[in-house]
Amino acid sequence: MISNLNSEHAWSYEIDPLLAPLFRYIDSLSLPETPYVTGRPPVSKKSLLKCFFLKTYFAIDSLRKLVRVLQRFRCFQRACGLGEVPHLSTFSRAAKWFREQGFPVFHAQVLKDLEVRYPKIVLIDSTALRSSLYDSQAKWGVSTRYHWLKGYKLHLCTTAEGIILSHVLTTANRNDAAVAPELLVSLKQWDIELVLGDAAYDSEKVRQTAEQSGILFISPINRRNSEERKDAYGRVLPVFLKTRFGQWLFGLRRGIERVFNELKSDGVEQPRWYGFHRYVLHVLCCILMHNFEFLL
Repeated sequence: MISNLNSEHAWSYEIDPLLAPLFRYIDSLSLPETPYVTGRPPVSKKSLLKCFFLKTYFAIDSLRKLVRVLQRFRCFQRACGLGEVPHLSTFSRAAKWFREQGFPVFHAQVLKDLEVRYPKIVLIDSTALRSSLYDSQAKWGVSTRYHWLKGYKLHLCTTAEGIILSHVLTTANRNDAAVAPELLVSLKQWDIELVLGDAAYDSEKVRQTAEQSGILFISPINRRNSEERKDAYGRVLPVFLKTRFGQWLFGLRRGIERVFNELKSDGVEQPRWYGFHRYVLHVLCCILMHNFEFLL
């Protein structure tokens, strides 16, 4: 992604390898439009959606700056199908609609087009996303890479190939095992047999939630729980992980690490940003763009 936008960018979406097919895909979608009654005609949701992806692609850090960029660059207006640049309040209302209603529709359509029907093995993990130290909505948390950080945490469930099935964005202080049940419940629509997680998900509540959805949840024994483990799971799993099949199975978890690396290389983490809703809009677009690339 491009972090700084200036007049030297002679950008044209017709030749862009990602935005051009993505914008054509948006045109093919069936999105509910607000019926015109009185006043000025509403701006097309498809055009506003293109603007949000444009914002994500160029890492524009606020809707106010997005408006200024659209006003300055006519090529962006034409690419997004805008006759004139909407008011900031229009973008704010559209962002709320996208977070609450638009993303689920778009996400489900992409997964349908990818023919994600029977993902037998699903991977679960989280990654820390740093934010501005001035972000009052972010929280301090612990990360393997950053140690102490202020920001958020992106929890994902992906297929072994790297397609994102579900997500939850929380503050950085949320425990992985506490968020896992919410992710697992969202997987009920698929015929999933196994979910693989790391030792942070070693929780009886997580396994029970998975079992209620007909899923076998497997995670290594957490060292903090190892002295207390006298149940069958605690006795059998360490032996299973030493088998050739167990090693191969848990080797698949490298797939979700690649997903996080790709998302971060594409700019999902914005350490200088602040505001949960601002971050969540950016993350949602990054997830859709990541999955959409599997269609190219």
